[in-house]
Amino acid sequence: MEVDFEKFRKWAEEKFKGDVLVKTDQIRINSIFEKNDSGHHLWCSPSGGKNRRPFGVYHCFKTDEKGSLLKLVKIVEKCDSDEAVAILTGRSTIADLENKIAELLSNDNYNFESEPIKSKLVLPNGCFLISSMSKNNWWRERAEEYLLNRKIPIDDLYICKEPPFKGRIIIPYYDRNCDLIYFNGRHISSKATLRYMGPPISCGTGKEDVVFMAGPWPNKGSTLYVCEGEFNAMSLKISGLNACACGGKNLSEKQAMLLSDYKIIFCLDRDKAGASGLKKMVELTKRFSHNNSSNQIKCTQPPNNYNDWNQMLINLGSNVLREYIIKTQKEIDFDAPSGMAGDIFDI
Repeated sequence: MEVDFEKFRKWAEEKFKGDVLVKTDQIRINSIFEKNDSGHHLWCSPSGGKNRRPFGVYHCFKTDEKGSLLKLVKIVEKCDSDEAVAILTGRSTIADLENKIAELLSNDNYNFESEPIKSKLVLPNGCFLISSMSKNNWWRERAEEYLLNRKIPIDDLYICKEPPFKGRIIIPYYDRNCDLIYFNGRHISSKATLRYMGPPISCGTGKEDVVFMAGPWPNKGSTLYVCEGEFNAMSLKISGLNACACGGKNLSEKQAMLLSDYKIIFCLDRDKAGASGLKKMVELTKRFSHNNSSNQIKCTQPPNNYNDWNQMLINLGSNVLREYIIKTQKEIDFDAPSGMAGDIFDI
């Protein structure tokens, strides 16, 4: 039986005194399974999550407690199944249906949002792995020249020969299972009006839903250096550091969740962006993190004469880049008198 979204929302707002966040098809509340939770870590999906489970699903991202909304209502209301069904749907149920739900949710394969995204996304038409092309192929030569100038290897990168991504280096994004979940197309011409272009909105995944991991996803608990752009993340990876890119100085809640298993060091570009964006990134990371909640998160920037990490790699090489990042990473002091990120670091 399907849970009525509005009915569940009204119930949640009544029981939790209006402290409820509505995010598209999700309702988030402070977890009843974690004492003094104030971060809305209990995510409820009346539609049943990605597998459309009967009676909806919930998942507490603090305790990993999960189950059906039927079970949640029973716990909160201290009622039996029939009363819980009446609250959720206005109808009663039968015991064997509840047993079937319990059997489904006890399956080891069951998961909620924490399961890696499964996507049917494919690379654009006319897209070729650069390393698989003939060495005298015109497109390979153009792509290799472009990447060589940035000291980026061609491994695992593509070039597209057909519109709308014609003339773009295609940078694939993979999840922990090595499934393609997104891609970004960087035009090899400096005259291109639109330097970067991703897949259409209809694919269902936006740039704020993913992070680009340079190389395989590292083990949980590892230190991870978070950059703005993919080429910067690749530059750090070449230097021997685990690195990813979040696409700018804005970090979404979903990206923060994806990074929650790592010890984060932000490696931002040196530009005019202020400390406010960085502060929000740090706050989000601490809110969701399993590793940084009690420690200061560190950060660094390139030296004054370099705009980003790839430029530093090109001019100084991977060894200097690695040593610089390791030696200059600092805990962030937002109480400093300045409001600019560059002044916070004073590098």
